[in-house]
Amino acid sequence: MVERAAGVSYRDYVTANVFEPAGMHRSGFFRMDHVEPDVAEGTDPIVEDGIVTGWRRNIYSYPPLGSPDGGAHVTAADLVSFHRSLSEGRLLGDDLTASMTEPKEDLRPKGKGMHRRGFAFEFEVTATGEVVTYWKEGINVGASGILQHDPASDMTFVVLSNRESGAWEPIEMIERMILRSDRSDDRS
Repeated sequence: MVERAAGVSYRDYVTANVFEPAGMHRSGFFRMDHVEPDVAEGTDPIVEDGIVTGWRRNIYSYPPLGSPDGGAHVTAADLVSFHRSLSEGRLLGDDLTASMTEPKEDLRPKGKGMHRRGFAFEFEVTATGEVVTYWKEGINVGASGILQHDPASDMTFVVLSNRESGAWEPIEMIERMILRSDRSDDRS
């Protein structure tokens, strides 16, 4: 749809309309058959009976050149820059930004509040509907990552890993140490 509407390839459209205006200068759609400086290769352990017996790369997990269903390479700093550009209305304008950063549909109860979904982000909200945090995560063989924003502290953080399950433990630690400590009574 993007290609038909814009008259350019998906990759060119995203580069010109997302990466460039958001200041994502180290992000792109890199070919899997070329070595790209500063791009980590995704690997995951092969586990048999609880023991790591080898490692596998993720070369068959997404297209050889990124497409709409995956394969864009980004840095943590570029994702923070993306969020800043989005939240300041520079990518979508004020009305679309507001719509993109608000919860739309209940997913399941979470503590005293609710886990909700929106157009791109997922949200944790209190019982009164106040957004506690929102995030976007990505996962594939040999890759995991999350961009998360805490509106109360205006803190945005990103964790990227070259393992499928590598991002989740650091995220949980950050949430326990920083985001949850001062609001634990509201969220239990």
